[in-house]
Amino acid sequence: MDTELHFLSYDPEAIMAAMQTAYVEAGGDILYPGDEKEILLRAVLAIMVQAFAGIDNALRMDTLQYAVRDYLDLYGQKRNCVRIEAVQASATVDIYMDEGEAGTIPAGTALTEDGTMLYELAEDVTISGSEETVSAPILCTQAGAAGNGLLEGAVMQFLATIPGVISVTCTTGASGGRDREDDETYRERIRTYGLSTVTTGPSSAYEAAAEAVSTDVVDARALNTDDGEVTVYILPTEGADVQTLLAEVEAALSAEDVRPLTDHVLVDEAEAVEYTLNVSCRVENTGASQDALEAAADDYQTWQDRSIGRAFNPDKLMAQLYQAGATRVTWDAGSEFDGGTVEYTEILASQYCKGTITVTVVSA
Repeated sequence: MDTELHFLSYDPEAIMAAMQTAYVEAGGDILYPGDEKEILLRAVLAIMVQAFAGIDNALRMDTLQYAVRDYLDLYGQKRNCVRIEAVQASATVDIYMDEGEAGTIPAGTALTEDGTMLYELAEDVTISGSEETVSAPILCTQAGAAGNGLLEGAVMQFLATIPGVISVTCTTGASGGRDREDDETYRERIRTYGLSTVTTGPSSAYEAAAEAVSTDVVDARALNTDDGEVTVYILPTEGADVQTLLAEVEAALSAEDVRPLTDHVLVDEAEAVEYTLNVSCRVENTGASQDALEAAADDYQTWQDRSIGRAFNPDKLMAQLYQAGATRVTWDAGSEFDGGTVEYTEILASQYCKGTITVTVVSA
């Protein structure tokens, strides 16, 4: 049963029947499949259905629940909540020059390590004409986290021949590349963004402002840690430059038009509390597959690990595995939470759970 909201409903077969009835009542013959007039009416019906579907889709795209891609961008812009765009990764290279003519390698000159991912000089590089090593910043031409794959020590080369260049070596690995905010994350941020359009104060306002800084902020939790002191804990994505991220969030929350004068704002990374769950799932011969059970475990881990202050709740994983088709679920040797037993456990408001889950299927 379709439970989605539609602004315009229609039944193509009912419309076709009405068109045929009107044709007959106007003096036409009964139309049979394959009749040229019946084919014409089918063509008109297709045009009508396409128009109805377009109207319905346009109305749905103007709602937060159903808007996607560019339509979601327009919805957010109307509420002054702009999607966080992708950011280019940056790195530093040493260019080893032989003696030759003085000159300039212009900004934008492309170079690569593997011929696939391209980088370009971020600024002009001046060549003196003598044997020398020149350091220069580079930017990935493709915005996003993929640009962070360039490692320190990588040997690169310019796409075009540059006279006097002996070699190019990456001296600082690429970092700072971030992917564009995905639809679901952006949609959820739009829901809470209204809280950050006024000066901060309530915890939810600080949290909304922190999450708007970067796609690398998975979750944020604001706590009153002392009189007039607010500490905002953030949960960064795996592999994020944590120190840079903390500085960006602190700068955003300490702006004069954001932070109340009575607040002293601190920003810190939430503390991870680690767990390991080795799970045996007994299934009947016609029961759940390994993929279904692992998908249930992945869903649980996303829920458990991506929220600051959320209590460790292994019972929820057990319930999801039963729903996925397991007939019996047990914790195997090696399962533990923070060095202790596997059981529902509250954690501090500044902590989050981070774990490893292994699912083993045992046939009945």
